[in-house]
Amino acid sequence: MATVRRRRGTSGAPPLPVSVAEMRALAHPLRLRILEVFVERPRTTKQVALLLGEPPTRLYHHVAALERVGLLVLKETRKNRGTTEKWYEAAAKAFGPMPSARAKGRAKGSAARRAIATTALELARRELVLAMQERGRERALVARLVVVAQPKRLAALRKRLHRTLQDIHREFGSREGRVLAADDARWAVTLVFAPVSRSGVTRRTRSTH
Repeated sequence: MATVRRRRGTSGAPPLPVSVAEMRALAHPLRLRILEVFVERPRTTKQVALLLGEPPTRLYHHVAALERVGLLVLKETRKNRGTTEKWYEAAAKAFGPMPSARAKGRAKGSAARRAIATTALELARRELVLAMQERGRERALVARLVVVAQPKRLAALRKRLHRTLQDIHREFGSREGRVLAADDARWAVTLVFAPVSRSGVTRRTRSTH
């Protein structure tokens, strides 16, 4: 879900473009899940590992990679029983459009976008399979609908879906400052709105009449 990325300490700052390096860093299911948890509030790597059911040792490399490209920032360090805890937070609440630079840069950006999209879909597939295997759990909602309309109406539908996602995000989404209850459950919404046939098929069909 895309929200506005802001410079720290600047209210109402304009969205900042996401670099190719940042997008590539997110093209990994575990890193995407890690960042989603850090968006909620500052945490340590150990706390995130506990929430995700992963050993902390598996996360250190991924947290370092996210910090290296600027998606995570070190908020503070705390002394705890002779050790130093590092508390990280998400540098942004989501991602703005890629900058329109040279053709080579656009090609890299497109590849990175495809990688993130593939990662998000693969993550959704894994989560769905696990949810369907667990007995006694509320069932996941899965639906597929093919819509047929003129390009202008499809463009309007795209905007409508985007607004709906924004509304859901404002009401339920992870955000800084939100008070989390002990029994809060995490669910994910993955939306795909994409063409299922090429325009050439339509033209050929019309030519037969």
